[in-house]
Amino acid sequence: MEQRFVFLREVIAGYRIRLQEMEREVVELFTANQLSAISACMGEKQRIVRLMNRLEQFIVQWEDKGDVGIAHDPKREHLNT
Repeated sequence: MEQRFVFLREVIAGYRIRLQEMEREVVELFTANQLSAISACMGEKQRIVRLMNRLEQFIVQWEDKGDVGIAHDPKREHLNT
């Protein structure tokens, strides 16, 4: 299970690198006056940022759940005797 969270962090790190590359691309596109390409790039950036945020929230929500599994219901204790 821990390997999956490591993998998700690697995916997020890759997205961060992509966002840095996109910043350079936008500057180049701005210099070339490619407004439609800038718009497309900004749309992709927003999609990546939303995805990163959801992945980070997923990690925070589920990584520290040490008690993942079947929960014990004390109301059913009498059934085990």
